[in-house]
Amino acid sequence: MFSYRYIIGDTLENLFTRYAWRFLLLTLGIFFLLDLILSFLGEFEDLSSSYSIDRVLFFLFYTSLDALLDIFPLSAIVSTIICMGFISDSGELIAARVSGKKLSWIIYALLKPVIIGIIFMLISWQYFIPGLQEKANTFKFEPQKLSSEYKEKWVFKNDRFSKIIIDQGEAKELKIYDLNENGNVDKIISSKNFSIDEKSWIIKKANDYKNKARVPDLIWNDPPKVTWKYSERSLKHMSLTDNFQYWQSINEVADQNKVGYEFWKKLLEPISLICLIVFALAISLRSIGRNKSVDRFVLGILIAFGFNLLIKIFGNISLIFGFSAFWGIILSSLALLFFGIRIIKRV
Repeated sequence: MFSYRYIIGDTLENLFTRYAWRFLLLTLGIFFLLDLILSFLGEFEDLSSSYSIDRVLFFLFYTSLDALLDIFPLSAIVSTIICMGFISDSGELIAARVSGKKLSWIIYALLKPVIIGIIFMLISWQYFIPGLQEKANTFKFEPQKLSSEYKEKWVFKNDRFSKIIIDQGEAKELKIYDLNENGNVDKIISSKNFSIDEKSWIIKKANDYKNKARVPDLIWNDPPKVTWKYSERSLKHMSLTDNFQYWQSINEVADQNKVGYEFWKKLLEPISLICLIVFALAISLRSIGRNKSVDRFVLGILIAFGFNLLIKIFGNISLIFGFSAFWGIILSSLALLFFGIRIIKRV
C-alpha cells in the first residue's frame, strides 16, 4: 500500500505533478522551437547541389529526437524552478505544508515528469538515437563520399599487432603482424576476406608478405576488442553499449580517456540532472518570495549552464591527469546534492 502511494501519490501530489508536466512540456516546446529554427538556419548555409532543401528537412526530422534530448536537462531545470515558484505564488505550497506535506514529498511530485523523461532519454540513447542519426547522415554526408572516412585502426594482443583498414565505415583489409620472442616481426599476414566479432576472427585467403607465401585459413580465438564503425562525428550518437565497447577496445591512453569521458557523461547524466535540480530548487526556495517568473527563468538557465561548465572543467582535468571521468562527474553531482539537501532542511 505504501509503495503504491509512493509511486502514484495522493490528490494534492498529483495536482503538483500535473503542474510539473504542464511547465515541462511548455518549456521544452519553446526551447525546441528555438533550437529547430537555429538548426534550420545553420543547415541552410550548407545547401548545395547534393544537399538540397528536401534533404535538409529530412536531416532535421531524423535529428529532432536528439535535439529534444539535448535540451531536456535545461528544460527540466527551468520548468521545475518555475513550477515551484508558481505553487508558492498561488499559496498551494503553504497550504500543502500546513496540511502536513513534507517538502521532500512536494519536490518528488515535481520530479516525476523529469524521472520519466530521464528513463525515456536512456532508452532513446541506447536504441533510437544511433539508428536515427545514421539515417540523418545519409541525407547530409553520403552524397559527398568524404575521403576522411578512410582510416586505419590498430589493436594489439598477445604479441600480435593488427591493422584494420576502414573505408566508409566498413573494414576492407586486415593486416596482422606476428612478433617473435625477440620482439621482431616474424610474419605479416594480409587478407581482404575476413570476418570479425568479439569471440573470434576468421581469416581466409591470406598471404604472408614477409615470407612471400600463402597462409592457410586461420581462426584467432579471444581476439582484441575492436569497433570499426566509428567516426568522430558519431561518438556522441553511439549507443551506450557501443560506446563502452569502443572505449574498452582503444589502446591509446589519450583517446581512451576521451571516449571514457563521453561514456560516463552520458551514463551519469540522469544522476547529475536530479542532483542539479535539487540544488536549483534549494537556491530558489531560499528567496522564492522575492523571485519573479523571469528571475526564476534566468536562475534556472544560469545554474544549468554553470553546472555544465563545471562538468566540462572536471572532464578536461580528468583528460589531462589521466584519471577516470567517473569520479569528476559523480563527486561534483553529489556535492551539489549535499548542499541542496542542507539548504532545503533550513527552509
